[in-house]
Amino acid sequence: MATKGNKRTNLEANEAFLQYEEEIANHPAYAGMPDLRHEDGTIQWETPSNRGSGIFQFSHDKRYQWWVKKASEIGISTDEDKWISKVAKIIHPTKLHPCKVCGRIMDIRYCYLSSNFMKRVQKLSFYDGSVEMEETTHILDFITSFVDTYGDDAYNALPQLLKCTQVKEIPDLPHNLSSWTSWIEHSYIPKEPSMLSPGTMSNAPDRLDGFHTFNRCCRSKADKGRSKENLASYSTDRRAFENWSDGNWITANKLMGFISSNSNMKKEHCANEGNGGRHPRPCSADHIGPISLGFCHRPEFQLLCKSCNSAKNNRMYYSDVRHLIEVEKNGETVASWYAIPIWQKCKERVTDKESALRLSRVMRDNRNIAMMLLADFINRGEYLFLLSLLNLEYADYDYDIIPGSTKIENQIVTVAFSQKASTLRYVNIQKTRKIRVAFSSLAEYAQKENRNGYIYTNPQIENLKKLAFNILDNGNNELKKQNKELITALSDEDHADSEIEKFLSSIDYGTIKQAKEFINVKNLITQIMELVAQELSANWDDPRYSREIFDE
Repeated sequence: MATKGNKRTNLEANEAFLQYEEEIANHPAYAGMPDLRHEDGTIQWETPSNRGSGIFQFSHDKRYQWWVKKASEIGISTDEDKWISKVAKIIHPTKLHPCKVCGRIMDIRYCYLSSNFMKRVQKLSFYDGSVEMEETTHILDFITSFVDTYGDDAYNALPQLLKCTQVKEIPDLPHNLSSWTSWIEHSYIPKEPSMLSPGTMSNAPDRLDGFHTFNRCCRSKADKGRSKENLASYSTDRRAFENWSDGNWITANKLMGFISSNSNMKKEHCANEGNGGRHPRPCSADHIGPISLGFCHRPEFQLLCKSCNSAKNNRMYYSDVRHLIEVEKNGETVASWYAIPIWQKCKERVTDKESALRLSRVMRDNRNIAMMLLADFINRGEYLFLLSLLNLEYADYDYDIIPGSTKIENQIVTVAFSQKASTLRYVNIQKTRKIRVAFSSLAEYAQKENRNGYIYTNPQIENLKKLAFNILDNGNNELKKQNKELITALSDEDHADSEIEKFLSSIDYGTIKQAKEFINVKNLITQIMELVAQELSANWDDPRYSREIFDE
C-alpha cells in the first residue's frame, strides 16, 4: 500500500503504457533503479522532486544519482549540456514510447514536423494542401507523400525546408526517395534539428525511463479528434483506395506527382483543346478509365484542364473506351477484378458518345454492387480476406521514373520505371495509409442508406456468398488469429496507424494472399460478379442506361 504523499496515477494509464512500464522496469538498461516498486509490487514510475514525506520522499535524489552513475558508465560527462537527456535517449532500448493518455506509440527522437517546418511548406508556391501536415506527422511519412505528390518540385524544395542551425549544409542528393529517407534517418534526425520535434520530451529523473508520460499527441490535451484524422489521406490516392482499385498504385501515384510538378508537363495543353479555344493550363492527370467505375489505378494518364477533368467526372469518352481496348491488346489489364466481367461483355457495344455514357452508367451500377458485396465481408468480420485484395505488395519496391522515358501521345502520358526491392525502413507507411482509407471508406459505404445505386442479387449469388462465408468460417486457425489482430488494429481509433504498422510487421502478406481459402473465396466472388455482369449487360437497353443524355 502506498503511503501518504505518494500519489498513484497508473490506474489512469492505458494498457499499452502499463505493459511498457513493466518492460522498462525489467530491462537490464535500468538495473539498479532505486525505489523501483511499491510495497504491493506495482511500479513507482514517477518520483517528483517536491515530495514532502513518505518512505519515497528521497526517491528523486536517489534516482538522480543513478543517472549520474549511468552517464559515467556510457561516457557522458555531466558537465555537458542536457547530459541527462542524452543518457536517457542513448540507453532507451527501443526509442519508441507509448502515450499514457491514448496509447499512441511515438519515436523519442526528433522525427516529427515542427510548426516552423510546416510554415515553410505552406509558403511553397506549389503547395496546395494535398499533403496534410500536423505535429504528429513523422518526417519520413511526410517526405514519402510529399515527393509522390509534387515530384521534382518537392525534391528541389527539400534543402530549403530542412536547413536549420543544427544542419546548415544539405547534401546534393539525387531525386530518389531512398537516398533522401536514408540521409534523414541516419544523418539529419540524430542532429536533433529544430525543424523537427521529438515524440516525447525528456524528463529524467522524474520518470523512470527519463521521458514525459504524455507524448506529443496529448501534450496539451487528450487527442480527441484522432479517429476523424485517421480517415484523412492524400488527393493523389484516396479515391483509388476507396474504390478498391487494382493496379500498381505506387507507380500511378508517382506519375501523378510528376505530371503535377514537372515544368514541361505544366506547358502541355488539354486533350480537348482541339475542340475549339484555348483551355487553361496547367493540366491535371485524368484516369482514362475512371477508377470510380472500377478501372485500375495505372501509371497512364490523359492531360485534361481543370474544368474538363471536373466535367468528365465518372464518365468515359468514346475515345477513352477505344484507347483502353487498344491497351488491352498489348496484354495490359485495365479493369479491376470486379469490373472485368462487365467491361468485357459491354466494351464492344460502345460506338459513339451516347453508348460510352451508357457503359459508364452500367459500370457505375456494377461498382456499387461490388462494394456492397465487399461490405458483406466487413459486416461478417472477414477483414483478413479483404486485406488480400489490396495489392499491398507494390509498396515493397522502389520505383523511379527513368530520365528521358516520358512519352506523350494524343496528350496521354506514360513513362518507364526502374524497380528495385525497397530498403526503406518505413515502407509500411504507404501500406498503412491504403489499409486505413480502404477499410474506413468501405465500412462507411456499408452503413449508408437510401443509396440510389442499383442493387442486384439472386438465389445463385446468395448461394455463392454462403459458400464463401463457410470457407472462411472453416479456415485455418492462424488465419483466424491474424484476422482478429487486424480487426483489433483497425478498431483502435486513438493510434490506428501504429497498430496497423505493428500488425503488418507481424505477418507475411505474400503467404496471406496465396492462402488457399482466400484464393477460393476470390474465385467465388468473381463468379458472383460474372452473374452481375450477365444481368447488367442484359439490361443494356433499359431506360436506366439508355435515357437521354444529361448532366448528372
